[in-house]
Amino acid sequence: MKSSIAVVPFLLGLYAVAGVDEDASPFSALTEAERLELEAARITWPSLELDEEHPHTVFGEPMHAQADDQHQMLRSYHGFSVLYDDRILAPRWTCIKVTSAMADAHPEVGRESRFSRDQVLLDAGLQVATHDDYNNPAGSRDWARGHLVQFDDARGWGAQAGKESFLTSNIAPQLQAHNSAGWLTLEETCTEFARDFGVVWIYSGPIYDDHPQPFAPSRTVPAPRSFYKVLISPGENGSVDVLAFIMPHEPIERSVDLGQFLVSIDQVELETDLDFLHELPDVVEDVLESIVWEMWPDA
Repeated sequence: MKSSIAVVPFLLGLYAVAGVDEDASPFSALTEAERLELEAARITWPSLELDEEHPHTVFGEPMHAQADDQHQMLRSYHGFSVLYDDRILAPRWTCIKVTSAMADAHPEVGRESRFSRDQVLLDAGLQVATHDDYNNPAGSRDWARGHLVQFDDARGWGAQAGKESFLTSNIAPQLQAHNSAGWLTLEETCTEFARDFGVVWIYSGPIYDDHPQPFAPSRTVPAPRSFYKVLISPGENGSVDVLAFIMPHEPIERSVDLGQFLVSIDQVELETDLDFLHELPDVVEDVLESIVWEMWPDA
């Protein structure tokens, strides 16, 4: 059973599960009016049809504090969406709805040999990286073209979704010892959650320093300092379950304990300037986002 939040009667038990001191919890700071608001809150989930890819996001598309229509565009592809930003030549966030029905679907869909540019972004005048912009410097094999929505998840929605996961608007530079190791463990764990719990919305994206530098002297694409994932899944009786991770961009072993990377959604928002779950009632959003929740069980 996952930790959930629905209304007041469940909250104190959830803080105990999450290891939160009741007296120091966000719940203890609520006014009586806020408690009543939380008690009255009704969460309306979108369609949970396991054979429907939409909606790609849940409880609102994340908003970026530095939104700029000259540099950003929301793109809805087959199976997933991204907020592309040409100031970093990468997405600020990506999101895919992964379900138990599609987690292992379409194994016949093969990987593309090269990444392509999104022509819609180019036609809008945005700068878009090419496959070759990600080439390693001569003599190096340190860097990878890191999927944000991973190919294995995307192809679950069919060949076109798998192909579009190979757009450069869905990648960021990743150390190979991160991309194919600890990060892959996290990706596979997220997909396993979808198998176990029916449906999970998986947000992924890069996190940058204030002045990000190219990943190599001869390249132009900035290197992230870390990567995040935010997971949203329905709990019991229409409640909302969340998890959030920030993984530093460094070599990480395949067998890593992912629990050490658990953070609150508030922490992800602080480091990305994004606002998640903003369509939820404020009092529910505030509590959900403030806690470092425990890892979901392996059902």
